[in-house]
Amino acid sequence: MKLLSDKMGCNQSTVDVERSSSIQKLNAEKKNSMDENSNSKVIHDHHKNGGMKTNGHHMNGHTNGVISNKHSSKHEEECLERFRAHLMAQLQAVAASGGPPMMPQPLVEGDPRLVMVPAIFTVKQTLAELQHTPLPSSSALIVTYLKSGTHWAWEIVKMLKKGEATTDNIPKEMAHIEFSPPSALKAMNDGDSSAYVTHIPIWALPKSSYSQTKTVYVYRNPKDVCVSLYYHFMNMSNANPEGFPPLPFDHFFEMFMGPSETNIMGNWFDHVADYWDNHRTDSNILCVTYEDMKKNPLKEVTRIAQHIGAQDNDDLLQQVVKATSFSSMKKGKEASETHLEIVFKGTMYRKGDVGDWKNHLSEDQSRRIDERVEAWQKERAEQVPLIFEL
Repeated sequence: MKLLSDKMGCNQSTVDVERSSSIQKLNAEKKNSMDENSNSKVIHDHHKNGGMKTNGHHMNGHTNGVISNKHSSKHEEECLERFRAHLMAQLQAVAASGGPPMMPQPLVEGDPRLVMVPAIFTVKQTLAELQHTPLPSSSALIVTYLKSGTHWAWEIVKMLKKGEATTDNIPKEMAHIEFSPPSALKAMNDGDSSAYVTHIPIWALPKSSYSQTKTVYVYRNPKDVCVSLYYHFMNMSNANPEGFPPLPFDHFFEMFMGPSETNIMGNWFDHVADYWDNHRTDSNILCVTYEDMKKNPLKEVTRIAQHIGAQDNDDLLQQVVKATSFSSMKKGKEASETHLEIVFKGTMYRKGDVGDWKNHLSEDQSRRIDERVEAWQKERAEQVPLIFEL
């Protein structure tokens, strides 16, 4: 743990000022771009009701008009350019602060719970903004622990909302509310996203975030999460070996098994327990497991469509299942990862299997997770369904 948090004196006020300046600059650049190109009006007009158009189709049924593939492609490039500029500004602010790449922080004032927060995240600003400006009800929110099917669920929801099983070149980080506050994401995307994503535990989110916006909570078994998260961390190390020195898997495993203050956005056990104990009966939150999505994708996509109020005709559902299969996503979305190479070098689409943990965990490590899960389940009024292999 010392490896990740030797330096605890991050000048947060410096980072906050730099980020606030970058958001103001982003909005100004967006306005200038719109003023200079009146033809882009056809792209902007539809956002009053939270819709976004792609490939000549609507993400929801609240808008009129059609834009061509040419305009859509240009629109994507404009959004991506703003994203790249914003990401660079965030990195420069973090570098100027002289602080560590991540450190334990409280998420809610007055709450003693600490979680490990990467310096590039804007959790403080995001939560403050959500207190007075909830996410739009026309959007959806996907909440997950890390490496639990976040991108998969995000693409499914986007496709269902626009009524078309097609992908785009927009990276998930352009909808990640701890990566940038919603107002900055809105400026980058030229309007509200049809689906936002977050790893912030539900206990830290303002209630309006998940009570007014249709929410999908996705969880995955902790053994596969541990392995997948290790490779994710190593890809961060590939991009920034000084900030994130490479770790042997055994060392990473000990970090994963540690408390929330040693794990990004808290540990798996606390994150899932909070949802299960306090929110599983909330009618506005649908729970989906990664393993069920692998085992019966059509059933789970149908459940998601019904929950968010999207059309659920059989043809569309089958097309969404096919378009969001692991092989299709790996082929169609890896290009979007090039925009993250300054912070992440590798692939988000490694295997996507259920049970890959058997190729990485030692017998002792597997036993330790089993024992931890057994004790953790005894604390629940009702046990959490977990699937470790199919």
